[in-house]
Amino acid sequence: MRLKLDSASTTSSVGVLHRRALLQCAAFALTSLAPTLPTHAISATTMSGKSKPELGVILVDEPKQAGSSITAEVVLADGQIATIGFEPEPKWSLEVGGYYDIEARSKDGDSAFVQLAPLPKGKSLDSLKPSWFTAQVLGVEGRYGSYGAPIDIKVLADTTSGATRSFDVSFTALSPGMAEVPRRAVLTATQGGSGDVIMLVSGTSSTRWKKSGGEAAARKASSSFRVLSTRPSALKQEASADYRYGKTSGPSTMSSRNDGF
Repeated sequence: MRLKLDSASTTSSVGVLHRRALLQCAAFALTSLAPTLPTHAISATTMSGKSKPELGVILVDEPKQAGSSITAEVVLADGQIATIGFEPEPKWSLEVGGYYDIEARSKDGDSAFVQLAPLPKGKSLDSLKPSWFTAQVLGVEGRYGSYGAPIDIKVLADTTSGATRSFDVSFTALSPGMAEVPRRAVLTATQGGSGDVIMLVSGTSSTRWKKSGGEAAARKASSSFRVLSTRPSALKQEASADYRYGKTSGPSTMSSRNDGF
């Protein structure tokens, strides 16, 4: 059976198809003109919904700063609470609000922050490869991964002193404008008698590392890092044990940037 097509409908359908084809061509042209991001970058859509970095820190109470000394209590995986502390440069200030865990920063972008990671079964702090530490700290979900995973990662030194192991590292991170920014840092790790590796990462841009006292400031914070005490606790290492659980992320005036620069 043949269907008789109305000429007006046919003309209208052809017009719609013609316009659709033109729109598709225009969309393709715009896409081809869009800048290509580095392969390790995160798209603008992803950035807009990116959450706080995953640092493994469950806080018992708000971190405290007295003079240049910063202390905080964290929940460990094996039924303990550890009091940890470090002393950055006097001009560094403790970052506040639910977005941050334990972090101090200078107005020039130098910073130091605490991160925890479970010790792999059957391993000790001394037996872990340097790449294990950099994988924990320099991933896309870490402190420097807001705009894409850091690249060009190099371990320049690996030293052990007592129960503490330290690494000098260099890497390249992405800025909010997608520029590649070389950085240097000191990664200091200890256990404090627990099954967690407790780390302090202190660093700055490569430009400030040598010329503006960035290296000295990073090493000062790193060398002061300590597990001051531990005590038994019934708290579990889970989000509900954190004093911030269920609260807002802080006052409206609080800076919540996570660019690390």
